[in-house]
Amino acid sequence: MSSVMNEKKAFRKTHLTWTLIFTLSIVFVVAVVAGAVFMVEKNRITRQFDGDLVRTAEFIERRLSAPGMMGMLRMMKGMPPLFVPRGEAFQLLLSSGEVFLEVGEKLDTPEVPVKGGFSTEGNYRVFTKKIDIGDSTIFLRVGKDISDLVERSRRLLSMYLLLIVLTAGGAWIFGYFISKMALLPVKNAYDSLKRFSIDASHELKTPLSVLKTSLDVLKYQENVPEEVKSKLSIMEKNVEKMKKQVEQLLLLVKSGEMFKDAVKERINLKVFLEELTETFAPKAEAKNLKLKVECPDDLFVETEKDVLRVVLENLIDNAIKFTEKGEVIVGAFSDGRVTIYVKDTGPGIPKKEQKKIFERFYRLSRNTEGSGLGLSIVKELTARLKAKIVLESEEGKGSTFKIIF
Repeated sequence: MSSVMNEKKAFRKTHLTWTLIFTLSIVFVVAVVAGAVFMVEKNRITRQFDGDLVRTAEFIERRLSAPGMMGMLRMMKGMPPLFVPRGEAFQLLLSSGEVFLEVGEKLDTPEVPVKGGFSTEGNYRVFTKKIDIGDSTIFLRVGKDISDLVERSRRLLSMYLLLIVLTAGGAWIFGYFISKMALLPVKNAYDSLKRFSIDASHELKTPLSVLKTSLDVLKYQENVPEEVKSKLSIMEKNVEKMKKQVEQLLLLVKSGEMFKDAVKERINLKVFLEELTETFAPKAEAKNLKLKVECPDDLFVETEKDVLRVVLENLIDNAIKFTEKGEVIVGAFSDGRVTIYVKDTGPGIPKKEQKKIFERFYRLSRNTEGSGLGLSIVKELTARLKAKIVLESEEGKGSTFKIIF
């Protein structure tokens, strides 16, 4: 839940993620167990089918061993296939592979040398057995149509897939409610922490305002020694710093509520940027910095104006704060996508620090001014605008923050 602004989206994403994990876990277990059952049952059906072929071959083998049977077979050699139930076939072959006698459906002639065992030939499952009758050796091939076997296997597979689908549906519904119940204590704790942060921030603002007013009054009192005035100025500066940190914390916590009614509107960027920089002009002048706007007169963007204002205020404030000489430029251009930028001539940001700069409470050094919240707020609000923030910086040559729509 890295973004307070998107807390509902974050909770929903977590909810759905847990539901998906639960569903996949249940489906995996059921798939493995049902798959094992499917394979066992399929093998059982196949073995039963093959067993029938073996028993039929053994039955025929016993009949062929009867006295005078070979002579009768020789008399039948060359006769058309004899009739047997549909889907069954018997074939007698010599060692050379020559078909000696066929009964029932016609089977393909096997390759030479003829090998015993099971084989699948077209729609037939065939069992080949070597038989020695007197001084003769023949091969008996018993075949049976496997259409019924295939159909039974197909129905079994359909039942398996249906079970997986039903399990997935049931697991998703069950997991959805279970994960919702599991997240409820977390959400309640989060809401309590959020309420505490808001209340604490509000409570801190009042005494800080009183302190600042009191320090202002004391500083301008007559007969106050310069040493005391200096200390009062330091205190006033730190109170102002703490007050800004409290305001940023409050913005971070309440950003979702503050902008929940924000609507997109089409704004003229040059007019918008000029109005925005006017409020920072005194601060820039106090440091002898040039603050200017570079933007075409007819450049427009459709976005949430109040959210964009907060983003740019933070960027401009940072640029002025960390720039000691030179200028701060606030501009915009379009190259197919609208880009708004804040460019300064400050010290720049080291390459190794640039990836961390948007993290909460991160500062380049202990001596760096600020709370480390400004750029974190900028990143989260930029995401709300469906835009991307890009930093371009080089030590000693300043920094440029770009918001790309």
